[in-house]
Amino acid sequence: MKKIIVLAVVALMGTAVTVNAQKIGHINTNDLLVAMPETKKAQDRLKNSQDSLNVVYAQLIKEYQEKDSIIRVDSVKWSPAIKQIRFKEFQDLADAVQQYSTSAQQFLQQKEQEFFAPVQKIALDAIQSVAKANGYAYVVSRDALLVVPTTDDLLPLVKKFLKIPETPAK
Repeated sequence: MKKIIVLAVVALMGTAVTVNAQKIGHINTNDLLVAMPETKKAQDRLKNSQDSLNVVYAQLIKEYQEKDSIIRVDSVKWSPAIKQIRFKEFQDLADAVQQYSTSAQQFLQQKEQEFFAPVQKIALDAIQSVAKANGYAYVVSRDALLVVPTTDDLLPLVKKFLKIPETPAK
């Protein structure tokens, strides 16, 4: 009789644990972002910004190289006062090139954040909607896990939610 009671209690506890178990899903957000058409648009916008900055940078480099060539060839003919002025101009140009490079990098980082933040928000909102609709209490990043069951991968569901066509495996 004791064994039956113990087995009944164990069975009830197992049922209670099963009822309280919460679904945990996972997703590779990088794969999702790569598949999103909004990502391609953001990348194109960032590339356009980078290309326009590169045009100005190339002009500065060309001017720097021209001045460098002039200094190398003509500086032996210059008086000490002219040399001092020309070398100062050359150093100022070198500083301007360096400052432009630093400013351009900062600008591109800001633009990258500006262009990709809405894409990341769309992805996060979609993940949350799919998780809620499918009863997932937790969704973790696939990158953080070493072993995962394939049945809890939310990537196909989120792609379907965002109407992103499935691409065949390569």
